[in-house]
Formats: sequence, structure tokens, C-alpha cells
Amino acid sequence: MLIYIFRHAEAQERAEGQIDEWRCLTENGRKDAIRTASKIPGLGSKPRLTITSPLPRAVQTAELAARYACRKNRVEVSPLLLPGEEAGKVAAYLATLDGSSRVLLVGHEPQLGALAALLLGRSEALSLKKGACLAIKLKDPAKPGEFIGYQVPGRKPVTSLKKAFGGAGA
Repeated sequence: MLIYIFRHAEAQERAEGQIDEWRCLTENGRKDAIRTASKIPGLGSKPRLTITSPLPRAVQTAELAARYACRKNRVEVSPLLLPGEEAGKVAAYLATLDGSSRVLLVGHEPQLGALAALLLGRSEALSLKKGACLAIKLKDPAKPGEFIGYQVPGRKPVTSLKKAFGGAGA
């Protein structure tokens, strides 16, 4: 199973009186999401299922990813990817999917960093940058996955966990 973990791109700043859940991507966030999404096929096979948090900034990122990274996929919205949900619940859900699946998850920090650490068998959460995507290959959901690459908007992909996340990858 190939898992892509994509943190939503830059969203509007919180404004007084604005409900956080309603924040949308900025124009720069849209550009970054497209930059990252267009590089996803270079990290591995194209995803066929996109699962996103229901918050607008994540849905917008997921829609751009679906358009620029994979085209022939379906997008599902899941409350499992809402901020504050447990990463273990997402990992348990992934274990129920077909092992040959190629899944793109779009959501929020710190949940995605915790999920990445869990899937890679790391004790410390990783910190994904806004608009960045991490690829992990899982051969057996009960065992740690293999780091494939990390794509940050406007940069070359990094194929070393240590280079991507410094001491957390050691």
C-alpha cells in the first residue's frame, strides 16, 4: 500500500470573529498545492483514492491534488481527518483497505505528523510543512512502513527521512 500524507496548503489567517473551520486557501496556498500535487507522481504510483478532512482548506487542497496528481481517483470526506482526531484511528482505517491501494490523505497538523511517525514506527511525531506531501510504502500494516519521499512546494523531492526531518528521521 502506498500512502501519501498531504498537509493542507496555506490558509487565510484567523480573523477576529471568523470561525476557524471556515478558513479557505489563500492564492499562494492554491499555487503551492498545485506545485506539490504535480510532483506526487514522481514519488510513486498515482493515488486512486483521496481521503480528506471536511474543513474547506483541506477539501480545496484535496481537489487540487486530485486534479493535478492523479485525475482518475475518487475523493472522500472523512471526519477521521479532522483536527484533534487520533492518528491511530486513521492508521486502523488504512489497515482495512486493500493492500494494493494507493491512498492520498489530506488534513492537518499535528495529526498528520503523528500519523506519519506511527506508520514509520517512530516515537516522535514529524512536522509537515504547509502544502507538503510525504510518501510511505506499507507492505504490512502491522510493521513500520518505508519512507519514500517528501515534497515541499517549490523544492526538489527529498528521499532521505533524515534529510527531510533532521534529527526526527535519525
